[in-house]
Amino acid sequence: MPTIDSLITFAAAVRADRAANPGIAGEGAGLELLIAPRFQALVESVLSGVTVAPLRVLPEYRKPGFGRPDLAFAPPGAPARAFIELKAPDKSVIPERLTGHDADQFRRFCELPLWALTNFTAIHLYERDRLIDRADVVPVAALDPAVSAAKAEALIRAQDPAGLERIVQALSMAQPPQPGDAKEVAQVLAHAARLVREVVLAQAKEGFNPVVESVRDEFNETLFARAEAGGYDARDMTGLFASAFAQTLVFGLLLAHEAGGGGEVDRDAYRRLPDDTYPLLRGTLRALTLDEVRDMLGVAFDLALDAVNSVDPGLLAPKNGRDPVLYLYEDFLRVFDPGAVAKYGVYYTPPEVVRLIVTEADHALKEGLGTEGLLDENVRLLDPACGTGTFLLGAIGAAAHEAEKTYGAGMAPAAVSDFAQRMYGFELLVGPYTVAHYRVLREVAGRGGGAKHIPIYLTDTLAPPAGEVGVAPHLDFMGAPMVAEREAADRVKRDAPILAIIGNPPYKRLKKGEVPRLVGSFVGAMWEDLKKPVRDAGFGRSLNAFPDLYVAFYRWALWRLFEAEGALGRGVVAFITNRNFLTGTGFGGLRRMLRRRFDHLRIIDFRGDNRGALPATVASDENVFNIEVGVCVLIASARGGKKAADAEARVEYADVWAQGAFTRKQKLALAEAAANGEAALDFRAVAGTGMEPLKPRGFAAQDWPGVQEVFGFRSNGIVTYRDAFAYATTAEEMEKRIKTWMGKSLVEAKKEFKDSSTNKTASAIKISFNKSYIYPVSYRPYDIRYIYTARKGMSIG
Repeated sequence: MPTIDSLITFAAAVRADRAANPGIAGEGAGLELLIAPRFQALVESVLSGVTVAPLRVLPEYRKPGFGRPDLAFAPPGAPARAFIELKAPDKSVIPERLTGHDADQFRRFCELPLWALTNFTAIHLYERDRLIDRADVVPVAALDPAVSAAKAEALIRAQDPAGLERIVQALSMAQPPQPGDAKEVAQVLAHAARLVREVVLAQAKEGFNPVVESVRDEFNETLFARAEAGGYDARDMTGLFASAFAQTLVFGLLLAHEAGGGGEVDRDAYRRLPDDTYPLLRGTLRALTLDEVRDMLGVAFDLALDAVNSVDPGLLAPKNGRDPVLYLYEDFLRVFDPGAVAKYGVYYTPPEVVRLIVTEADHALKEGLGTEGLLDENVRLLDPACGTGTFLLGAIGAAAHEAEKTYGAGMAPAAVSDFAQRMYGFELLVGPYTVAHYRVLREVAGRGGGAKHIPIYLTDTLAPPAGEVGVAPHLDFMGAPMVAEREAADRVKRDAPILAIIGNPPYKRLKKGEVPRLVGSFVGAMWEDLKKPVRDAGFGRSLNAFPDLYVAFYRWALWRLFEAEGALGRGVVAFITNRNFLTGTGFGGLRRMLRRRFDHLRIIDFRGDNRGALPATVASDENVFNIEVGVCVLIASARGGKKAADAEARVEYADVWAQGAFTRKQKLALAEAAANGEAALDFRAVAGTGMEPLKPRGFAAQDWPGVQEVFGFRSNGIVTYRDAFAYATTAEEMEKRIKTWMGKSLVEAKKEFKDSSTNKTASAIKISFNKSYIYPVSYRPYDIRYIYTARKGMSIG
């Protein structure tokens, strides 16, 4: 039947239905449902004229849900790949005019690869959120039961049906995703995951069915551990659940796809994951593919399957020494949740820097500890914040290279298989944890090795070993794997003979009140010994800058090598972190502990602090990451055994500035050269002991004094809260004021002094007067006054 005749038939049927059902003649879902079967018949009729390929039009409207457009196009034996969403004739199809549920639904469906929106009078075709075509269907009057058949037919014949035919044909020709490289793979997976997330969020507002509720509780109560420590807002657990659900589903399916040799996965994909290899992931993926979950997701589940099945494993295979998967997760996040890249610190360490750190750690294990490096059967390595496994992959690559160089290429697979059981990864969040398993499995297999189990654990590194505490499974088939996962992670935390701790731990300046939540009481109590020396030296105020997540990981690494139950009392720490601990006054306790615990400290200062000073001839200093704070690498090694009580580490420092590296490209080239064994880095000995800086003093090579040597007193700044008392115009006036004040009763002295959190009258008034505590200060430009500060126990300023 020609399209024009099909349109006339469609309009006539709609008018008849509306006349027979006057109670639903207005706008809304009732009218949409009344017209939907007629529109499906119209589409099927138009299809017969624009394609000869067999195609089914699935009437999804009978089973409403947030993940179901009203009509779906599917070839026989294949999932739906094109869709039409229906709206009542009185509703607009212009996105800017949509409100409420319609606007939310439009945003959700913008993740569909190809879809159309129609109100039965106009139709718009989209590729995700991009409008690519539009056409008329029938005039709105042609659907009005009050309009005569003759007038309606005349109105329809006056329109050109070619646009509708063009859109229906485009929908009928929809193809599965066809990513051409790793970045496109990440984008395809991200759009599928976004749709899953949006459906879960929408359903959460209406309430989950009991089975999905159990899955949600499983995630929230056990799998997430302390999500806040990963940067997530615990006040939005629904958002966290939806995000983690989507990521785990998509990457879990990808892992099953890989485990099955690239074969297509389906609703039983979890069966592809061997129970003894991925017990927790197998159980988690099984939970996410339950009938009730798939029923909730609707087409979102089919699109996730289609996205994963479109991935050719060859696209992700290393080529010419480059690993396409290196930035897969970062590329994924840039589409899935662009804000998360910056908010949660998802900046992956460049491969050149990873190779440098792994090489330095291997060298320290050999030269400092007398082992055979990564190939030594007694060397066990841990990344305590492994994310998606970048450092573990770097270590595997280094072990394979060393085996080939030492024993020949034929020994590399066995060496990789062995090393894969001696390296461990801890990850807090289930999304990156799943990706890490995928990447490491692929790396081991790609190098000819095999691994019955990949020892990467979903755990909170900074929390004490807890066994099955806190595990209250809601789904029986997940209970045992979760307990086993916790207990295995605890054994590594407590008992495994770890010799090397490497990685890029998170850095986040912690605000007031965040330490108990993000660091936790276990490490929070331990790092008091890093703060006490600073307070004792009179620099308590400088501790404002101290609370940072990376410091917590440094303290945890020190505990793990030297204090834990299974600690060996020796080992290597190789981290890249914020560089402010090298000189910051508040980090003096950390510097002192590093000097006392280790025998040798090597620092590679990559700088890159966008707020720092620059040489006069340099325009900018680029970071190796896309962040504001500068970074450095620390490689600390301790051979163990008895040390003299006053023994401290030998400190060496290499500055990329000294070698002319100011751009990111120059810095990475320097790192690559050093990783390849070239004498690219110029290390210089650093003098000093205890809490002194871990870098050379300013102008040290030119016999000029540093700024700290010139000024006898230094402070982060002066905030007195008591200017009328704290400042005097002459030193004599200040001396008289302080002596008078010290002679008053505690009650009277307190009124004048005004206690602060760090300065108390009761302790300050007990300190004997010392004239040398009076300092001239610049109160305002050209306004020199005097202030009194004992700096220890009392600071009026």
